[in-house]
Amino acid sequence: MSKKTKSRRAVHNYNFDDKTVNLNGYVATCTITGDTKKFYHSYLANMIVTQYNNNFQQFEDGYISRAGKALARKSLREVQIQDRINKLYAKIAELKTQAAELTS
Repeated sequence: MSKKTKSRRAVHNYNFDDKTVNLNGYVATCTITGDTKKFYHSYLANMIVTQYNNNFQQFEDGYISRAGKALARKSLREVQIQDRINKLYAKIAELKTQAAELTS
């Protein structure tokens, strides 16, 4: 004789604008690094409501972990530094032409 056992895993359904999701045991994946992260269900629900406009699909498409944000900031900083270098080279070239005009 076999017994049927019910799952004891709790169900925590949260209603978002686009769908209803059980967030108990949900694992989020970073869109930049691909790393996975588990969140407590109520913390994750609050994060989706406040940071992702109560849209679960937007959260899935745009979740970036702390490590991913660090990589994004690093690449942005590299671009900013290169832009600054290019502006300084342009300024040097402008000053050299002005100096050449004064000496001639």
